[in-house]
Amino acid sequence: MTHIRSTGHTGRGRQTARGAAAGTVTGALVAAAALLSPGAAAAPAAPAPEVPPAVTATTLADGERLEVLPGGGVATQPGFRIVSQDGGPAGRYAYALSGDELTVLPTGRTGRTTPTRADLDPRSEQTGGRPGPSGRLAGPSSAPRGGTADSAAAATYPVTFSVANSVQEAGSLMRVWNSTTWQPYDVETEQFALRGTASLPPGNYFALTVYGSYDRPNYLLAKSFKVTSAAVKVTFDQAGAKETGIRTDDGSVTRTTAAVSASLPNGQIMGYAGGGRSQVFVTPFIASGSALHIHEVQGRKGASRQRPSPVRYDLSHTFERAVPADPVAKVRQADLAETELTVRGGGQYRSGFLQTVPNTPYGGVYLSSNVPVAGFLTEYVTPGLSFSRIAGYGTHTFQLPDRTLQQGVNRGESVGRAPYAPTGGKKYAASRLRDDLVLYGPFSFSDSDGAFGRDAGATQSYRLSTDGETVTEVTGKPAQSSVSLKLPPGRKTYELVRTVTRDGETPFSRLSDKLISEWGFTSGTTTTRTDLGLPDIGFRVSGLGLRNETGPTPSRVIATVNAPDGTPRLRGLEFSVDGGTTWTPIPVEGTSATAEGEVPVPQNTRYVSLRATGSDERTGTTVRQTVSRAFAGPAGVALPPRTVGATAVSGVTVNENKPLVLDGLAHGSSAVFPVEFTATDPSGIAGGSFLLYQGAYNKPDAVLADSTAHCRPVDATTSTCSGLVSLAPHTELGDNALAGVWKVAVAAHANDGQGVADQQEAGAFRMMRKAVLAAADAAPEPVTAGGDLTVTSRLTASDWTDEGYAAYAGQPVTLQFRQSGTTAWSDVRTVTSGADGSVTTTLRPWKNGDWRWAFAANPAATAASSAADYVEVK
Repeated sequence: MTHIRSTGHTGRGRQTARGAAAGTVTGALVAAAALLSPGAAAAPAAPAPEVPPAVTATTLADGERLEVLPGGGVATQPGFRIVSQDGGPAGRYAYALSGDELTVLPTGRTGRTTPTRADLDPRSEQTGGRPGPSGRLAGPSSAPRGGTADSAAAATYPVTFSVANSVQEAGSLMRVWNSTTWQPYDVETEQFALRGTASLPPGNYFALTVYGSYDRPNYLLAKSFKVTSAAVKVTFDQAGAKETGIRTDDGSVTRTTAAVSASLPNGQIMGYAGGGRSQVFVTPFIASGSALHIHEVQGRKGASRQRPSPVRYDLSHTFERAVPADPVAKVRQADLAETELTVRGGGQYRSGFLQTVPNTPYGGVYLSSNVPVAGFLTEYVTPGLSFSRIAGYGTHTFQLPDRTLQQGVNRGESVGRAPYAPTGGKKYAASRLRDDLVLYGPFSFSDSDGAFGRDAGATQSYRLSTDGETVTEVTGKPAQSSVSLKLPPGRKTYELVRTVTRDGETPFSRLSDKLISEWGFTSGTTTTRTDLGLPDIGFRVSGLGLRNETGPTPSRVIATVNAPDGTPRLRGLEFSVDGGTTWTPIPVEGTSATAEGEVPVPQNTRYVSLRATGSDERTGTTVRQTVSRAFAGPAGVALPPRTVGATAVSGVTVNENKPLVLDGLAHGSSAVFPVEFTATDPSGIAGGSFLLYQGAYNKPDAVLADSTAHCRPVDATTSTCSGLVSLAPHTELGDNALAGVWKVAVAAHANDGQGVADQQEAGAFRMMRKAVLAAADAAPEPVTAGGDLTVTSRLTASDWTDEGYAAYAGQPVTLQFRQSGTTAWSDVRTVTSGADGSVTTTLRPWKNGDWRWAFAANPAATAASSAADYVEVK
């Protein structure tokens, strides 16, 4: 689903790590999904200038990752984001940037949490001073991290920090600066205590602390003080903090997530990101050269991951120099920029994410919100301000171009339009130094509108040959990593084949499961690094729907050869509707570099693959590019279950075959439950996956836990596959109507690489709300024999939209009676609960006894009985 992202709530363990200048990313995104995604390795020493360097990443204790994004120059620090494991919202974080050190502290977690520190060096070999993604943390790289040598030699005095008027037990970040020189000093803080210590020389100081608890107010407090010749006690006053944020005149929206930070005259920053519904309070202060920055994302009230908001407000405001007594910025919708974003998909309808960060001198962090996939999003954005953006779903992400909108209605745009393939320019780097060939093509899954894309789960392989003999092969490398191949000395003609593969059976992204690039080129030993200028071919298809499927009219395909600094020429264009077994030429028209042709797609077609050939007439280099499953045919929109070979799945269980009752969870907290199944194949099982969904498989009402299963062999042919699902009903579901029967889709892959069992309805389970009946109330008491007796109660059920319990209306509830001296209850009559959940009936009793109400379980809610009320009849 922030990267920094808000509203997640999971435990964290102790984790401290330092990023290397050219680190390796591990893990899986949402994310979705990552602009600079899992598996990316260090860039080659001197790739083409347009190829962004890799990210530096640290895996946190629970699998979330801190990703450091490359900076944009000598005076600009990199940016960062937090990436969740499953693409859902990540947690909330306090952060501080001191010189080239970034400190990030998860806030509001259960368990122990310690800061994670990462080194930032915008002038390292990795970044090379080249432009990279925006949304950076600003600050001169020469700013020192801690006390200087001179200050360390001077007399220092102990300073203790604490927070007054706080009842929270929370970890915090604390930082202090000399307010004359703005020299920073470290503060040692205690776990789960708002206390810290430092040793400081005499001088005037300015201190900040950031802390918060889950779904409770969060704070950024400031304090000025002086050290003379003795120990000092510094107290931040929580009671003096004021709520900050941005308010609009649209009463239908509320905060989704936010980042609030203070910047200092030396370019360093300290702040808080995430928050969901949490309020953020800051201390009003005046400090020349300092400012308070707010970036806030808002969406429809009640929206959740399963019900993403169709509207997104992306707002930014800065209070320069002074934080006023009322630090709330107000804006009218009419004063904002309005536009529409179309998000296209490649499989199931589901939610994705959109992450943004304003490009300002003081920097920032990415904030994320859920958005509809195969749908439309109306955006209201602070005008005149540049934003960097990332969009995606699952493990597939797109880096959208930076965007600045003007007040009023702006032209819309689209992201995720197929085919997904390299899309031209020097986005693929191939260079030779002596006899080493370095290859780097991170953007294998870009969309046809030009948004550069990555898939965190994709792998790549290379085969290099000359004169019909294979020189070297490399397989199983992450698609985002660079690869180095050894060439024979001297000048030769080579054939190079690069194959990028990803899981095409992923329900939400079945397109472009394989990309094959085949080059023919001549190269000799070099003494300086030389760019080979390998061409690529981009495709664009007209007339595709929101899931990149063909419509009732034939589709038109445009293919373009991109030859850097060369003379491109397109030589052929073909399509296949049987997975590449047979190819049909497309009659084309167009220029020497670009051609266009019509593709007739039969109604029973699941996918259409594309293949084109081209050359660089200047260098003689040739290219043939194949995109398997380039777009979906009409039959590809509704895919049936699939079995290949003897692979089979059975014995699917969720929560050990017990109903999953989601009750008593605070907003954002999670329930954890297991999913298990058995898979068999004569060759054994290589792996499996599972998906929980409600509704129709190809157009579900909700989708959860699209996860890889861990398959453990029982014997040579059978494996038990399992996984754990963490579900926060308020933030993930957010809709009581999603209670009821859910289905389980499972898939298994055989060791022979051929067998597949993809079962869309392999099992089912009940996801239930806990029902509660208030104690029965009978009146009057006692009652005269034959007189009227009225018995009431109220039926409620756990509320997934908000905390607590909500009225459960329209449900059958039965009044029961137990005569004194007996143990059996007998049904008297059944009534339907009202809009407020109330049940009431009037009758004429003749015997002494107990009265109660009973609700029988349904697929969406548990059974419930009220406490009884004894009535004496006179």
